[in-house]
Amino acid sequence: MNIHALSKKAFMYTKLMLLPFSLLVLINCSQQQTGDTARSGAMTLAADSQLEKIAKTQVEMFRSYYPEAKVSILPMAPVKTMERLLDKSARAALISGDFDAAEDSLFSELKTPLRKEPVALDAVVCIAARTNPVKTLSVKELASLVSGKGQSLTIFVKKDDYRLISVFSRLEDLKKNELHAWSCSNDIELIDRVSASNNAYGLLFSSSLESARISGADLEKIKLIPVSGKSTENKAYLPDRENIFEGLYPLVTTVYYVYYPGDALAAGFGSWISSAGQKAFERSPYIPFRLTQRTIILR
Repeated sequence: MNIHALSKKAFMYTKLMLLPFSLLVLINCSQQQTGDTARSGAMTLAADSQLEKIAKTQVEMFRSYYPEAKVSILPMAPVKTMERLLDKSARAALISGDFDAAEDSLFSELKTPLRKEPVALDAVVCIAARTNPVKTLSVKELASLVSGKGQSLTIFVKKDDYRLISVFSRLEDLKKNELHAWSCSNDIELIDRVSASNNAYGLLFSSSLESARISGADLEKIKLIPVSGKSTENKAYLPDRENIFEGLYPLVTTVYYVYYPGDALAAGFGSWISSAGQKAFERSPYIPFRLTQRTIILR
């Protein structure tokens, strides 16, 4: 499936969400269950599929402190994660990027607006074969490639990577039907395809690349391309943790925790992720949104 077909699929899902789910939410915006508190009760957390592992880690840490709280993880294709929050099958969501225009339009019309808290950082990275002579690319050059202006060059993305597609759609004000790339079933397939040709590039999240490495992908046959801002005269940066945290790398994305205000357990879990849970992001492929405090005891 190419990126145009994927975008049409995503748009159809969003249109299907609009009327019935907005009416449902207007009827009953409160997600809080009777008897729930910020530290007890039960709820379901919808999460973009690539966030499933870190979501489980956060839940395990939360429950180790608050055993009376039960949070179940519902991993979803990114295009459908927010749908679960709107149809009440989940009371909170963890998503790997910002809302797109259609989602923004829908959520702004809700009687009780959703609360969206930034909890971690990630980045869209560009990979190429180790033998590819290209040294750096600008954001504008990448957008040109993704919009099909790369002539004989091929761009690969992971199937259903809806949030990644939205990054380029917003960045260069491109319509999703103007984006062109070939999709792969998983990150390892993407890496294999890119490594096989000097005319191929891959776009994926930095966290996904690290997860692929942990899963046994051979990263020796590819390289990360440093990326500069829109101008080729700007300095190009690699997507290392420091450059992402400092905002020097131009394709930084934000992981958001989304919930309805007034839901005690959803708010309590969100407060945990934004504070103590930042330590879990430090030990993961993600970068914590906030620096965690450390106490040094002098003897």
